[in-house]
Amino acid sequence: MKGLFAPRMLAAWLAAAVLLFAAAVYFGGFGGGRAAGTDAVGPSAFSRSALGYAGIADVLQRQKIDVAKSRSESLGKLKPGGVLVIAEPSVPVQPQQLRSLLAAKTALLILPKRIGRRSRDQPAWIDKAALLPESAVGLVLELAASKAELTRVPAVIGWSRNDIKATPRIADPVQLIKPGRLKPVVAAAEGVLVGELQTGGRRLWILADPDVMENHGIGEAGNAAFSVALINALRGRDGNVVFDETVHGYVDEAGTPWSLLFEFPYVLATLQGVIAVGLLLWATMGRFGAPLPPPPALESGKHGLIRNTAKLFEFAGYQAVIVERYVQAIVRDVARQLHAPPGLSEAATAAWLDRVGLARGAQASCGTVLARASELARDRRRDPAYLAALARDTYRWKREIIDGGPGHSRRHRADPRGGAQGGGGPG
Repeated sequence: MKGLFAPRMLAAWLAAAVLLFAAAVYFGGFGGGRAAGTDAVGPSAFSRSALGYAGIADVLQRQKIDVAKSRSESLGKLKPGGVLVIAEPSVPVQPQQLRSLLAAKTALLILPKRIGRRSRDQPAWIDKAALLPESAVGLVLELAASKAELTRVPAVIGWSRNDIKATPRIADPVQLIKPGRLKPVVAAAEGVLVGELQTGGRRLWILADPDVMENHGIGEAGNAAFSVALINALRGRDGNVVFDETVHGYVDEAGTPWSLLFEFPYVLATLQGVIAVGLLLWATMGRFGAPLPPPPALESGKHGLIRNTAKLFEFAGYQAVIVERYVQAIVRDVARQLHAPPGLSEAATAAWLDRVGLARGAQASCGTVLARASELARDRRRDPAYLAALARDTYRWKREIIDGGPGHSRRHRADPRGGAQGGGGPG
């Protein structure tokens, strides 16, 4: 390859290849690879942090319950009697996405309560958690039950209603719902912990406080039994439990190895390969076939003659003259077709044609078209767009006055003069 490339170009190609290789190694080895989702320490069934739901998912599987962690098409994965679990949708919530999930025949919506910060020492854990604003959680509740309201209380002394038959234990503050149209399933004097909403054959339960199911609370006395009993109360005998993870940013990974070549960071290696193949082809491939002959200086035939003539007119600056003559020729042709009185001057002909056009419903005016054309005689340096617009307007005026405007009747169109008799103009 000596002498094929200039030294500077070869150095630039090599530097680019080295940089791409280093970036691919870094992002492939230290960038986490293909992340399964965007909320690895949040309230997902994949998360083993304090806010995650991997614990309850494991408990359900140990109870021989079919559990699915869905990254797409969650409604289609529900079996007869199955329950769709929508655990703490990410805030701010995506209304259209949540509404489509709430259309499930049986669903459990768990309202969000806290947000956590990933630990630097333990990437799968959180090192700090903070309460979400009540207004942000209220927006999620509003999408599911429009007349219900969120409330937080320091503690709950006892549950006045508990259809689950297991007592939960919740860390303060306790997040509850003022029910509105919700039917209480588990409730206290301060508010509803679990509420039911049935509409159109669909059954929705809303769990106000997620502490009973999250990893940090599932080990508290009674919470595991409460969580399993709650889901079993919704689930049919052979129904499965589907945790929807699209609300946490999880999506299906690519199904074929070839698609990896076009995903970051593997696309960097693909780019290196493309550059290498390009350099190889450039260095080794010869030209295919004989060289193409140069194009002729002047094209032959009518097409070439017209093109060369147009270029000469353009070079000489005659476009304005040509358009002016075109407008005048169109006016004379229209006057001939409509049998204008002979011997009229240009102004009188224009006035006569405007009267005919008015009777025939034409929207354009002959006088206006001729006035614009006459301006070209005083100013030849018009831009091509203006000249083209004038030519189009002239042609449009011709079609309107001959064929009749949009509101012109067939009776008028039968008479090419549009009601004009002899030299008198339109009737």
